[in-house]
Amino acid sequence: MIEKRPGIMIYRHPNPEIRSYLTSAEISKYRVERFTAPGGDGFETQLKTLGTIGAYVVREILAIPGVREVEIKPREVRVKKGTPVSWDRIEPRIMRALNTAFRRKEMRLV
Repeated sequence: MIEKRPGIMIYRHPNPEIRSYLTSAEISKYRVERFTAPGGDGFETQLKTLGTIGAYVVREILAIPGVREVEIKPREVRVKKGTPVSWDRIEPRIMRALNTAFRRKEMRLV
């Protein structure tokens, strides 16, 4: 099932613990990266490969209680949550992080 919001389409996977946020603009450099938890030098090095906007999105989403994993592509962010956590609780924060990233990207272009 796909739900549309301005600039973002939300794809609800058959697995209810995973959702994809498909964006109209690129939010990271051309690569696919998977993050499970912040920490260590390897984490920061991997974040740098995404660029400033992509790194911001990953940090913000992983900081949300209940988020277990983030996979990022140039126009997609796939989020895996823990079983006891409701999407109603975490999705507004995910959308806020994505919208803030778009605003930052627009300010960089000006």
